[in-house]
Amino acid sequence: MFENATKEDLVTILREMEETVETDLGIIELKQKLMLSRAYLEDEEFELELARIELARWKAEKEARIRKARHKEVKEARLRVEEEARHIAEEEEARLRAEKEAKILEERWRIEEEART
Repeated sequence: MFENATKEDLVTILREMEETVETDLGIIELKQKLMLSRAYLEDEEFELELARIELARWKAEKEARIRKARHKEVKEARLRVEEEARHIAEEEEARLRAEKEAKILEERWRIEEEART
């Protein structure tokens, strides 16, 4: 039942049950303490509450993963757009340079042609 529970989860549950929790206990000891607690042994709703807590944590983690994936997708899309914009700007700059060089060459040819005549 507690296979995915973190130490923080177990400490929180034990404290909510008003059990004393020593900070040096590991996960295994916390699980044992929880299973041997009076509330765990007597309360029929206890397992349901633990399942609800686990489900809520699982949903929160899933939502966090979804948000992270969406954020990553948006970031990657933004980077692709920025890269495309840089590429377009570089092409435009190259085109303008080529036009300028062509005008310079035309002007040289015109001057050379006038000098020959």
